[in-house]
Amino acid sequence: MKPEDRDSAFFRRLEQGGILLNLPQIAAVRHHTGPLLTLAGAGSGKTSVLICRTGYLLSVRGISPSQLLLLTFSNKAAAEMRERIALLPGVSERDAAALQARTFHSFFLYFLRRQGLQQDIFSETRRQHILLKQIMRELGLPKDAYPPETLLSLLSSHKMNMGTVDEIPELTTADQEMKQILRIYEQWKTDHFKIDFDDVLLIANRMLRERPALLQELQMRYQYVMVDEFQDTNALQYELVKMIAHPQHNLMVVGDDDQTIYSFNGARSEFILEFEKLYPGAKVITLDINYRSGPAIVGLGNGIIRHNTRRRSKTLQAAKNGGSQPRYMRPQSADEEAALVFVNAYFIAEFPGF
Repeated sequence: MKPEDRDSAFFRRLEQGGILLNLPQIAAVRHHTGPLLTLAGAGSGKTSVLICRTGYLLSVRGISPSQLLLLTFSNKAAAEMRERIALLPGVSERDAAALQARTFHSFFLYFLRRQGLQQDIFSETRRQHILLKQIMRELGLPKDAYPPETLLSLLSSHKMNMGTVDEIPELTTADQEMKQILRIYEQWKTDHFKIDFDDVLLIANRMLRERPALLQELQMRYQYVMVDEFQDTNALQYELVKMIAHPQHNLMVVGDDDQTIYSFNGARSEFILEFEKLYPGAKVITLDINYRSGPAIVGLGNGIIRHNTRRRSKTLQAAKNGGSQPRYMRPQSADEEAALVFVNAYFIAEFPGF
C-alpha cells in the first residue's frame, strides 16, 4: 500500500472509531520530520493530537515504537496516553508496550537505573518536612522559622535552573539561614545515600554531558520526541529534551503560553515564545477550537487572557452552543473553595443551564 493510501486509511479508521479531528489537528498529526510547535488552547484536544500522531508515525510512517519518546508531567497523563494509544487502529499490543510514554522524572530515573544508579529516592513530603524542622531546631532556629514547603521550593527552583545550593544568594539574614539549612539537608541526603526527583534530572544532565557516547546512544534510539504541557517545562527539562532531540530535531512540543502557571517552580513561557529562534523553520500549528466549554466561558477567558503582555496571538472559539454561565467566587480558604466548587458542580450536573 502506498503511503498516501495508508494515510487515508488511518484517518478513516479514526473516524470509524469516533475520533473526529479538525484540519489543524490533522495537520499536526501528519507532521513527520523536523520541529513542530503545537499551540493548544484550553480544551482544544491536545491529548488526542498527541496520541493520534503517535499512531500515525507507527502505522503510516512505519516508525518503530522503540524510537518514540513521549514526555509529560504527571503519571496520570502518561498512563492515559498509553491506554489511548493502545486502542488506536493499527497499533498492536506489542507496539503499545514498547512505547516510552512517561513523566520526565520516571523516564530519567529509568535511564539512570540502567546506568547503575542505586541511591534511594527521598520523596515523601512528610519525612522531608520533619527533617527540615529537625535541622532548624539543631541550628537554634524556631522549628517554624521557615515553612518546609518554602525551603523545598527554593531548593527545587535553583536545581531546575541548573544551579546548586552554593549559588543561592545571601543578601539577607533570612537568605543566609535558609542556605545553611539547605546545605545541611543536602549533606544529609548524601550521607544517607538518597536523592530526590530534582536530583534525578541533574544527575542525568551531568552524565549525558560527561559521556558523549551515552548521549549519542539515546539520540540514535529516540528519533522522535514529543513533549506534552510544554508551557510547564523548566530550564533543566528543556535542556535534556534538546540534547536528546539533537541533531535530527524531530521534536514536537504541545503547550499554551497562556496556561503557564508554574513559573514559581521554574516553568518559563519564553520557551514557547522563542521556539523558532532555537529551531529556525519550525512549523507552528494553532489549535484554537475549544470543545469543553460554551461561548460565555470561552469568551470570558479570551477577554482576560488578551491582557497578557507577552503571548502568542490566538483567540479560542467555542465548538458548542449553550453551556453554563461563568460565576465569580471569592473563597476565603481552601476548604471554602472546595465547598463552593462542589455545590456549583452539583447544581450544574442536576440542573443543566443553572
